Amino acid sequence: MLAPGAYARFGLRHPVALDLGTSTVRLWTPTCGTVVAEPAVVAWNSTGAQAVGRAAIALRDTGDVKLAWPVRHGVVTDFFACVHLLRSVAAASGRPGDDVSPVVVGVPATATLRQKDLLVAAVRHAFGGRVATVEEPLAAALACRADLDGDDVVAVDIGLGRTEIAHIADRAVEAAERVDVPNALDQVPLIAAAVRRLGARPVWPGRRRLLITGGGAVHPELGARLAALTGRVVTMPADPHLATLAGLRLLLTG
Repeated sequence: MLAPGAYARFGLRHPVALDLGTSTVRLWTPTCGTVVAEPAVVAWNSTGAQAVGRAAIALRDTGDVKLAWPVRHGVVTDFFACVHLLRSVAAASGRPGDDVSPVVVGVPATATLRQKDLLVAAVRHAFGGRVATVEEPLAAALACRADLDGDDVVAVDIGLGRTEIAHIADRAVEAAERVDVPNALDQVPLIAAAVRRLGARPVWPGRRRLLITGGGAVHPELGARLAALTGRVVTMPADPHLATLAGLRLLLTG
């Protein structure tokens, strides 16, 4: 059972909240006090890694480099490129290289154990110290300040080409499904069907709430369509693309 402040510890110098997505890596640490965000891309040439993030994209037209996107659907597909990317982003945040404060990283609720282990290994190689994983829909639900004890909560995280739907009970992900459709609006009927399946309970005392987060959640018609198709009260945070990171930060700070 997770709650705000669950990973807060007195004396930690530079704990890190990390959201590693297909298109963007986002990091928060007290060192910088703000979100560090970079495209999740590494530029390589014959001598090795040259740049990451926006600097890597700027080298794309030189013809001497190739771009590697080391994360797909929230899981690591290129281990060494991922480690290089994370080390560079950590350095940009101002976190000292010898710091071993813990990292809390989001993982897809539908990731396999092998995928989670590979992600943890990449983060540990990049940051050192202890690494804790939290399922992304649960982190987003914490950021939305949902009543995880009283309401019937289903979280929908709409990412780049991948949407994850999770039913949350007893402050944990009880069941989850993934929908893969490139266009956010095209997948609305599929999302609604998954919400109805995962949230089908005969009796629940609280409100039937649907949380929508992720970069694809900003389409103006999305919330209204899902509310109509699921019969749930829809909640969307002010910055849906930052919901996972905001929830991870809450676990570190309370």
